[in-house]
Amino acid sequence: MIEDISKDYKSLRKAIGDKARLRELAETRVCFANAQGGNIIIGIEDAESTPPENQRIEQSKVNEVVKNLRGLTDGVSIVNPAILKHENGGEYFVLKIQPSIRMIATTTSGKVLIRITDNCFHVGSEDITNLAMEKTAFQWEIVSVQHIPVSSVKNHRIV
Repeated sequence: MIEDISKDYKSLRKAIGDKARLRELAETRVCFANAQGGNIIIGIEDAESTPPENQRIEQSKVNEVVKNLRGLTDGVSIVNPAILKHENGGEYFVLKIQPSIRMIATTTSGKVLIRITDNCFHVGSEDITNLAMEKTAFQWEIVSVQHIPVSSVKNHRIV
């Protein structure tokens, strides 16, 4: 699967189990929140396009991940975390991160990051003011527009 500005794939091992790296997931949440939002898809490895066929995820584990991630970030919203079943039968879950419109999202340790293309970058002190100013500006990137087929406007002239 291809990661981009609004999608990031993470191994299930990063979220659940003894070797979970929740601080890294928290940083990814902050990256998305300070940009245009996005989805963290957990349970599909970076180099793969499907979850393992026998992979099952308990709702209680997803709830625990969400609870722990909320404790590691400030100003980040997760909407409707959902367990999904792939056509191969394997399960994965998606954390939909909303953009932080009015405030700068941070980790609880004070890190400020932003998503650019398919990577997270630390925001230096010299850029925090710019990021804060952008939060109050209208975000054209998140506006959905209506698509009008050209065939439906063929009798109209452009002036």
